[in-house]
Amino acid sequence: MENNKSFSAYKLKCYINLSAAILFSILSISFHADITILGFIIAVAYTAVTVFFSLKMILKTDGTHIMKVIKFTEYLPYVLFICFILRRAGVSGTSFAYDLITVILWFIIFVLSYLTTRCLYPKKNEKIIQGWSVAPKETKYKGIGKVIFELVDWIDAFCWSIFTVLIFQIFVMQLYEIPSESMVPTFLVKDRVFVSKIDCGPKFPLTDVGLPDFRKYKRGDTIVLRNPHYGFDRKSEVKTVSSQLIYMLSLMTINLNKDENGEMKADPLVKRITGLPGEQLVMQDGTLYVRTKDSDEFVPSAIDAKYATWNLNAVHPKLKNKIQHYPLSSSDYQKMLDFEEERRNFDLNVAEYNANEIVRQFNQLAYKENLNGTFTAPDLLEFNLFRNIQKITVNMMSQNGGAAWFEKFMTSWIPSKNNARDYYSESNYKLNVMTKITFGKIVVRYAQFLSSGISATTWTNDAELQEYYSMAEDLNWYIQNLLDQRNMPLFPANDSNGNPQYIPKDCYFMMGDNRFNSLDLRHSYDYKPSALAFEDPVSVKYDSIMEPQYINKKYIIGKPAFRFWPAGRMGKV
Repeated sequence: MENNKSFSAYKLKCYINLSAAILFSILSISFHADITILGFIIAVAYTAVTVFFSLKMILKTDGTHIMKVIKFTEYLPYVLFICFILRRAGVSGTSFAYDLITVILWFIIFVLSYLTTRCLYPKKNEKIIQGWSVAPKETKYKGIGKVIFELVDWIDAFCWSIFTVLIFQIFVMQLYEIPSESMVPTFLVKDRVFVSKIDCGPKFPLTDVGLPDFRKYKRGDTIVLRNPHYGFDRKSEVKTVSSQLIYMLSLMTINLNKDENGEMKADPLVKRITGLPGEQLVMQDGTLYVRTKDSDEFVPSAIDAKYATWNLNAVHPKLKNKIQHYPLSSSDYQKMLDFEEERRNFDLNVAEYNANEIVRQFNQLAYKENLNGTFTAPDLLEFNLFRNIQKITVNMMSQNGGAAWFEKFMTSWIPSKNNARDYYSESNYKLNVMTKITFGKIVVRYAQFLSSGISATTWTNDAELQEYYSMAEDLNWYIQNLLDQRNMPLFPANDSNGNPQYIPKDCYFMMGDNRFNSLDLRHSYDYKPSALAFEDPVSVKYDSIMEPQYINKKYIIGKPAFRFWPAGRMGKV
């Protein structure tokens, strides 16, 4: 046996492999009363059994249990990989240095387990087993025993392939199914793509240890990323990783990645990179403008205009019947363009005159005597202002302080009228004034009815009032339904002194191509009241989900490389 170089080489690799597994198991120890203990127990138990059969075979040159050695060793890296995750799935994490050492040990185990098992199989082990005291024997099964053997062999092959695919999908290439229409027409719902991960810096689950990021990202790249709206705290990360492992192991049939309400999480996301490090962005009327530290001027992004899709009615006819939701009809899209043109042409100097004239008319109509109670300022949400306008008008006319509040509301924007503003702020400033002027015109008309004693039954038939309400409906339609999808404020926002801020190094901003149907890095998932014009102390408000953010590239999972389903749309992305 001393002259059997093949056996000696095998023993050396096996001893190194077993030593690495033992050390890995020791490092899996946990002193916390949570799931991390399970990782330690499984690692120690499985490693012990593998060591027992391996040493018994090597030291006694006994091939009786050679298949047990092969199978236990084949599964060793995968079992320890699960233990690796369990050890980091508890309430407390582990340090980077600790993770790095464990990862290196696991990589050694992964490589040597493959090398040591390949040469032990029958027809490949002739050199290794020369001179053994007990040569391996191939068992011949018959009858029911053969059926059971074949069944177990199939299960073994299936499990081994699943674990292999798992490792492959974590570090090399992952299958991804498009869950929404946020990237129409680039992707449709249920499109399935291969996502390249190896050059995007894949990491071991629940750690920052992994491969370096070789990819250079540029504007226009489609990428798959973690959804930052769910947060990256430890509890969320553990839940996400465990659900993704189950999803992969079940061949994309079981998805437990749900939020606290039991709804399926939109995680990960597929989006397009639209903002790069060192840039400041603003989007108005569907045009994305970009500037950098080298230039104060915002320039439209030609690349973003190439991919941004606002009018789905204009996509290729072959795709139209595959799109499930059209946010705007052709007529509504044109209506939006006309409204935006009207807003751009809105003259603030004329509006100032109109606001003062509206206040003058109301003061002539408001009751001067027998005022009852004190006026309470109404909710300034745009929708509620118009919905409650009759009640608000009556109270302003008949209560103390009503006329004074109305004057303040109608004119509070005038001192800041000539301030310099960016595209987005100027647009919203005008929307605020347009809303106030329309509100004021309706108030004055109702005040005319009230002061003249005209019956309320005839109000709805008034042509002038109908015209004003039509304006109000257009404003409400745009502000509540389109504003946060069509536009984006200065991002990152200037500091308190007005100095521009820029997307930091290694961070990116992403949006979906289907801008009217994409909850992306522009948005929050929660609505909150927001002023249309922050320079106006009595600004009209609206329910907004606008909360743009960038993310670090470490949360980019990969890049869609090839669409393999449906067959009719198969091809490179």
